[in-house]
Amino acid sequence: MTRTRRLLTLLVVLAGAFVFCWRLGVESSTGDELVYRDAGVAYVHGDFRANLEHPPLAKFLIGLGHVAFGGSLTADRLPSALMGLATGGVLFCVARRIAGPWAGLAAMLLWYVLPLHPGVVEAHVGRQATLEMPLLFFTACAVWAAQAVAAHTAWWRWAVFGAAVGAATATKLTGASVAVVVLAAWAAHPRRVGGVLLAGVTAVVVFLATYLPFGAEAPHAVQTVVQWQLDHAGRGAVQHVAGQNHLFPPWWSAWWFQSRYLGWAALAALWVSALAGAALVRRASTAVVATAVAGFTVAVVASPLKLPQYHDVLAPPLVALAAVGLTRLLASRAWPVAALLAVPLVVAGAGQLATVAATRTADYALLAPQLRGLPAGSTVVSWADTGTLQRAAPQVRVVGPGAVDCSAALVVDPTIADRIPDADLDQWLRRCGGTVERFDRLSVVRPVSR
Repeated sequence: MTRTRRLLTLLVVLAGAFVFCWRLGVESSTGDELVYRDAGVAYVHGDFRANLEHPPLAKFLIGLGHVAFGGSLTADRLPSALMGLATGGVLFCVARRIAGPWAGLAAMLLWYVLPLHPGVVEAHVGRQATLEMPLLFFTACAVWAAQAVAAHTAWWRWAVFGAAVGAATATKLTGASVAVVVLAAWAAHPRRVGGVLLAGVTAVVVFLATYLPFGAEAPHAVQTVVQWQLDHAGRGAVQHVAGQNHLFPPWWSAWWFQSRYLGWAALAALWVSALAGAALVRRASTAVVATAVAGFTVAVVASPLKLPQYHDVLAPPLVALAAVGLTRLLASRAWPVAALLAVPLVVAGAGQLATVAATRTADYALLAPQLRGLPAGSTVVSWADTGTLQRAAPQVRVVGPGAVDCSAALVVDPTIADRIPDADLDQWLRRCGGTVERFDRLSVVRPVSR
């Protein structure tokens, strides 16, 4: 490695450490993060009754972080942050195998600086103690292991690939979809049926091994997670897409969600760069990554559930392939095309770095002291994250959307209220009056004294 590349690698790693760790415990903790944190802490202490609708591995990691690093919000999020940083290293290896160290460095940089997660997460998904970052880490590991299998079919490489698939599935059941990359590895060595079987058996063993601490309740827990996911797919989940609510969102929802935080220009640049990478470097290692992108794309299109975070699995292989495309275009006569593609990606990356740098106490964390100051027994109507509000102020009664109660305070989170039928703030004010206060994106209506 040249001195220049060593210096650039150090700077990229420092940028990643900044993105994942700067003021890590300051952003509000809401929704799923609270659920997974509580479940993880309970698991570490031997109580396995909580959140059986998802596999346990990521929650074990969150719980271990909570216990090992001091029980703070930073401690809860540290395992995700460290895995986010490590994922950049894995993607470096994935892209380097295809197109050399500069492609690897570009993949690491894109992973660290691009905003790759939607919803209420202000920056990178790795800054939250949820299931997504462990899922993406193990998914990236599976892609890297499949590349190794495609290069040389030693039995232990098949086993490592199977272990990565099993770990991804033990984080979220959707992680099983990464097994599609075995098609590219098998295509390189079509006679290695035994290796495919070994990988499958290893994946199942690793998945089931994460349930061993459950003891006699393990079979019930495994059955519960599968049945819950099937039921969830059947009943749908309301999402606000392109100005409308959908119980079963349209097939193109994943790209609409990506456009919300990347912007359409950066979204197009990322996908065009990835397609260029697949077309310009035709190797077995490229086919593995392209198969991952194609397989995950089919999965997010075909799935009846299209929650914003469900397309996250696309991010690691997409970033690796885009890095390959950009570096190859830069090294050819098509470098003006690469420069044109890089501009919106640089803008998006700079925006995320600025967002992280500006991290401060906001929204729910900012509102919490105000809620705790309300008299005991007060009613708060929530067009927001009801569970988070109730945790912030146990002495008040927080109720979900329903009949208008003009004697109650109202808390409105637009990222949630846009999915609630008839949640119209202007109509509430016309009927009840009151004063509106802003806590970043949250609006709070204080009732008129009567």
